[in-house]
Amino acid sequence: MQGLQTIKIESNTELGPVVSSRTVAEELNKEHSKVIRSLESMLLENPNVDSLIIRSSYKVEGQKRSYKEYLLTKDGFTLYMFNIQGHNDFKMAYINKFNEMENALQNKLPGSYKEAVAQLLENLERNEELQLENSIQKQQIGELKPKATYYDLVLQNKSLLSVSKIAKDYGMSARALNTLLHDLGIQYKQGDIWLLYAKYQDKGYTQTSTYALDEEHSKVSTKWTQQGRLFIYDLLKDEGILPTIEKQIEQ
Repeated sequence: MQGLQTIKIESNTELGPVVSSRTVAEELNKEHSKVIRSLESMLLENPNVDSLIIRSSYKVEGQKRSYKEYLLTKDGFTLYMFNIQGHNDFKMAYINKFNEMENALQNKLPGSYKEAVAQLLENLERNEELQLENSIQKQQIGELKPKATYYDLVLQNKSLLSVSKIAKDYGMSARALNTLLHDLGIQYKQGDIWLLYAKYQDKGYTQTSTYALDEEHSKVSTKWTQQGRLFIYDLLKDEGILPTIEKQIEQ
């Protein structure tokens, strides 16, 4: 066995301190293949130690193929060395080095590591909160946008409106809007006039007036109030139909 001037224990980010089966073979002056066979026999006898003796691979410079090796944790190394007589200096030196590295990880890294993890979790939670707040704000802006555009326009106007005027807000004809309101169960046609169904007649949505055409003839006309105009707006918005002014804003 060579002198233990350099103890070859690696610090693996996932496994912690480990030693390669190649290092064990080198220090014990054994063929690596024989060390591997011994380790694989241990794994066959007790599969539960596969977290202590972990299969890995390595490459030789200048060669493409990979070669098999095993990485031993401190407990895996100890289990393997229990089966070998002698080499006490080697055993103690490596076990002491394992302990030294583990103590260093426990005493130095955990504090900063835990702080880093805690900070990361805090940042993730804060980002989720900000994303939620942003989504809520976007929805609120979207909900308020119609009131700041079409609603204001409507509320500023106190006059009665023909259905053709309201239809023009949506870029459609009066006939198309009347048909749509009929299909949505708001109004029905009697003769030449559209009338609201009973459930909507006392809501203040329309005003029906009679106009004299001459001494013998008159015409009944239904006009929509501004409240009725907003009712149509809300109704059509639920159907995904927006006034032209709001379509332009969204674009």
